[in-house]
Amino acid sequence: MEVRVQLKICESCGCLWYRGQAQQNIYCKECEKKLKEFPEPASRKRRGRPARAVLPRVWGVAEAAGGAQ
Repeated sequence: MEVRVQLKICESCGCLWYRGQAQQNIYCKECEKKLKEFPEPASRKRRGRPARAVLPRVWGVAEAAGGAQ
C-alpha cells in the first residue's frame, strides 16, 4: 500500500508537518485547535459607525400628503 504525503509549513506557527495529498488544511493540528476557539467571520459584529438611516425629505412627505404647493 502506498501513502502519498506532502511536507507542509504551518501558516500560523511555521512548524513542519506532513499532510495527506488529498487534504487541504493549512495549519498543523495544534494551531487548528487554537483557531477553532475564535468566532466565525459571519458571527462577528461589524466595526465602525452604523449606517445612516435614509429618511424621506420633509417636502417630499408634505407633497405626497397634498400639503405643499
